[in-house]
Amino acid sequence: MIAADNLLDKALDRPEHYVEAVAEDFNFDARQEVRLTSDKLVCLLAPSAGGQMYELDVRPIRHNLLATFARRPESYHRRVLAGANSNGSHIASIHDRVIFKQEGLDQRIQYDHSLRKSLIDHFWDEEASLEAVAEGTAMERGDFAQGPYEAVIRRNPDRIQAQLSRSGNAWGVPLKITKGVTAEAGGSTLEIAYLIEGLPQGRGFHFGVELNFSGMPAGIDDRYFFGDEGSRLGHLGQRLNLKDVREVGLADEWLGLSVRLASNRPTHIWTFPIETVSQSEGGFELVHQSTVVQPHWRVTGDQDGRWSAVMHLTLDTAQAESRQDRYAEAAAS
Repeated sequence: MIAADNLLDKALDRPEHYVEAVAEDFNFDARQEVRLTSDKLVCLLAPSAGGQMYELDVRPIRHNLLATFARRPESYHRRVLAGANSNGSHIASIHDRVIFKQEGLDQRIQYDHSLRKSLIDHFWDEEASLEAVAEGTAMERGDFAQGPYEAVIRRNPDRIQAQLSRSGNAWGVPLKITKGVTAEAGGSTLEIAYLIEGLPQGRGFHFGVELNFSGMPAGIDDRYFFGDEGSRLGHLGQRLNLKDVREVGLADEWLGLSVRLASNRPTHIWTFPIETVSQSEGGFELVHQSTVVQPHWRVTGDQDGRWSAVMHLTLDTAQAESRQDRYAEAAAS
């Protein structure tokens, strides 16, 4: 089976395995973005918006893992916040009835401060908890999450890196963050390297990198988190507070996709769902929009005031591609 994007590669006379980078204004905001493209994936970065990754296309299954939503006020939220009602004695119309398909939806209205994308750089209070971060009550102590980064593209024949850097501050302390996102020809892994400079001796900072993944539903047995050696950690709507691990993964067997995030140093990892209260014909219900995976560390500088980490984000579509091959063989027989 030949996918449409493979046909486009052939029309453009691209080799079987390739990688390329382009800097243009892709989202028409009058600022340049960076697009890394290979035969396996497409990654778009916005240097002007915190150096975030705002699109990640898995080409073999034609799936954008960052087709995420930010939760904003909706007109019907006022009705939800007023609570459910089961009788119509004070209701002018049946269409004005508020029916909750799950309990406690009036407690689940939540809004986002910014878009739910990836490679968003946070500095939290030392004691910031999973609950506070998930519920949006944790205070941002740095200016890196939405601040502008400078971008440089570094090219090799089979390996291209977008390097993004920003001089900002956390807790009023001047710091510099440099992050590199590297793609390779023929590879399904993004290498994500972080360097923080200017860390004062004897002082630690609570630093986290937010990633979001969409299109992988929660509450279903064949969509789940996994750890070392494939051990299951729970479905994709669960909050996890993992300590001193080196990797975590998300599996979607229906899509045939496995997403694995691995670090070169032990890290704590928070996971939590992004959910919104939505209106349907049968009433109001909680809808899963995306899943947050946030590695976080207490960073301290070496003798030169530097701290670094390297993560690898691997997008494995072997299960989906094997299934496609079987379908193609069946159709040809």
